Amino acid sequence: MSLNHLVADVLRVPVESVGDDTGTATTAAWTSMRHVEIVVGVEKTYGVKLTPREARVCRSVRALREVLTGKGIAV
Repeated sequence: MSLNHLVADVLRVPVESVGDDTGTATTAAWTSMRHVEIVVGVEKTYGVKLTPREARVCRSVRALREVLTGKGIAV
């Protein structure tokens, strides 16, 4: 599953509406509860563990992609 698809599924929005700028500042559906669901989904889907700091700063698709790339995961 792509990162955009994962985020779209959690936010319950069309995948076409999800891009790198999708995040807490731009998307009303990205609530604190949905954020936790996204972090858990990323950890399960990509087999990684985000640190508490990473989970806090990953407030957009771009930030999630950067953290995953830094962990050697191509997304």
